[in-house]
Amino acid sequence: MATQFDPDSVAVVGAGTMGHGIATVFASEGYDVGLHDQDEGRLETAHDRVHESLTQLDDHDRLGVELETARNAVSSGTDLEAVIADADLVIEAVTEELDVKRTVFETLSDLTDSGTVLATNTSGLSITEIAAATDAPDRVLGTHWFNPPHIVPLVEVVKGEETDDDLAAAMTAFLDDIGKTAITVEKDVPGFIGNRIQMAMCYEAFSLLDRGIASAEDIDKAVKAGFGFRLPSMGIFEKVDQSGVDVHHAIESYLMPELDRGTDPNPVVSDLVEQGDFGLKTGEGVYDWTDADPDAVVADRDAQLLAQLEQYESDR
Repeated sequence: MATQFDPDSVAVVGAGTMGHGIATVFASEGYDVGLHDQDEGRLETAHDRVHESLTQLDDHDRLGVELETARNAVSSGTDLEAVIADADLVIEAVTEELDVKRTVFETLSDLTDSGTVLATNTSGLSITEIAAATDAPDRVLGTHWFNPPHIVPLVEVVKGEETDDDLAAAMTAFLDDIGKTAITVEKDVPGFIGNRIQMAMCYEAFSLLDRGIASAEDIDKAVKAGFGFRLPSMGIFEKVDQSGVDVHHAIESYLMPELDRGTDPNPVVSDLVEQGDFGLKTGEGVYDWTDADPDAVVADRDAQLLAQLEQYESDR
């Protein structure tokens, strides 16, 4: 495959939280974007959210084209074949279920030719197993975006066992060129990089909460005001080197046996799910969101993340 990749048009399959955000990224750079979903209502909502996100980016001078150009770059429809007809890159962002994704990729394989790149936004399912549903697994890879994708810089480009190496390199370079921070995940492991580290942290945090070590509020403060405060500047390995590998080793020596080694979902999380308390979207989760306006919460989050993004980019 070519070592350079610059699609004329992009299609996103699945118009949920991640799908509309990914579409926003490409529209913000002037690429023609087709957004597909089987649910017309979800498509209408997604279209409105794309426009809102583009306006937000424009307010922060983060559009690569004029606002109206970006808005007009997005089309949507329930006819999959029509939406992806001219796309050089198709990104799947449907529900996080392997069988569903494999079915989508089998269909995409039938509807596209060998020159169309097929990418999945899975958070950690096997790229190899998803690609196996196609007739050309070498043109399938993972592009794992982080929510909200139009703001958070990272995209993990994940190779399946048969993904073409040149394609993965070209995709990483392309995403860098449109302003993302793209990294290559060389081996197809569950959860890739970001979610493996994030889930390890979350598991221990829920364990501390379950054991009554501290309140949810104070655990969150410990992250935000402590090690989380340093992460954007140093990451993990730079911080260890600056503190001293010997110091890190000493702490590991006495602390590792004390960490929660559970292999099932944390009981606190399981109980919340069984109760139907999913967080902001249901009004209850770890915190009480009953009186919160979800749109206002998301808007405040995005404003803070955009401020962080400016600092992140100035430090690069």
